[in-house]
Amino acid sequence: MVDDTMAQDGATVRDDPMDALRRHIEAIPLVDHHVHCCLKDTPDEARFERLICESGGPLGDGQTRLDSQAGFALVRHCSPLLMGRRCGIRDYLPKRLAMDEAEVDRTMLRAAGVGRWIIDPGWGAGELVDMDRFVELSQGRVSRLVRLESVAEHVLAQGADGRTFPDMFRHELASQADGAVGFKTICAYRCGFDIDWKRPDDERVGRAVDAMDAAGRMRLTDPVVASFIVHEAMAYGLPIQFHVGLGDRDVDLRHSNPLELRDLLVEMEDKGVPAVLLHCWPFERESSYLCQNFTNVYMDVGLAMYLTGAQAVDPLERAMGLCPFPRLLYSSDAWGLPELHYLGARVFRDALRALLSRWVTSGDWTFDDACRVADMIGHGNAERLYAVPTVQ
Repeated sequence: MVDDTMAQDGATVRDDPMDALRRHIEAIPLVDHHVHCCLKDTPDEARFERLICESGGPLGDGQTRLDSQAGFALVRHCSPLLMGRRCGIRDYLPKRLAMDEAEVDRTMLRAAGVGRWIIDPGWGAGELVDMDRFVELSQGRVSRLVRLESVAEHVLAQGADGRTFPDMFRHELASQADGAVGFKTICAYRCGFDIDWKRPDDERVGRAVDAMDAAGRMRLTDPVVASFIVHEAMAYGLPIQFHVGLGDRDVDLRHSNPLELRDLLVEMEDKGVPAVLLHCWPFERESSYLCQNFTNVYMDVGLAMYLTGAQAVDPLERAMGLCPFPRLLYSSDAWGLPELHYLGARVFRDALRALLSRWVTSGDWTFDDACRVADMIGHGNAERLYAVPTVQ
């Protein structure tokens, strides 16, 4: 039973503690700890389809990616905000694509209830608004991540060879790290996690660089260089994010199990460097195991949340089965479509409320503990991890 005089945020819990819990979760100023900027211009229908599910392209004649959990959730939650009523799947796109993109951006970003966005600006920036414009549109605070592969590819594009690359990378990384709150690596996309994570010396890195062809310089896949750039980032002591599990078709899930990071995580723990596992589907259990067994590992189920839509409670429940609650974070991984910035927050709040309400109702959790854990996951853990000011 819940004490009917218990108060949270000025609201007295009387006959319906679940409604009070819902209100508490709705009022959380989220920290989206891994996200990208939104589109500058309205996409065409084909581009919209690609952006819904990080897909390789349209499904084919007579098929739409809106016919998915992600598509159904997007239309259900976003159409009332944009159109004043809930639309059907077939009505949404024509109406949406006739709208001014800046107005859609403003509506979706502000409705998300995010107080701070921690942005990875390292991919596809030409299609997106810049960070200053994002602040204006969202009216939120913004912090920045550094994508390690983008730094390395920039250095290689400047003509670095095996002799000059290590020092040129260090210099460029130092420049880009100034003012950043963390790093991000997409080595899961490029070479997988099942590589030799021992720190390579400059000579070995140089040989790997000299062996690269033009394609390897444009899209870094060499495992020696991948290990090198992560180790260089470790010197800053800032959190390093690792894309884990699902993404677009470039990810080979056979090589992205986070258990393969164990040796690296031991080294990072010894050096006091936090490791953050992003998205994690279908490796939520492996990731939560690592969070439980290491003092420096954190996780989210970000991208999995909006992709699973009405089923978003499933990846969150798997994560919360073993992951210590101070190690679980919120992210959307939204890129491009402003609907995804809002949808990530919407389905996260709904899934968190569903789980916490169940556990409070069963008597396994108290109302106070449910509110406290919701605050941890929604913003407190990220504020502590990235050393950013508390969102009011």
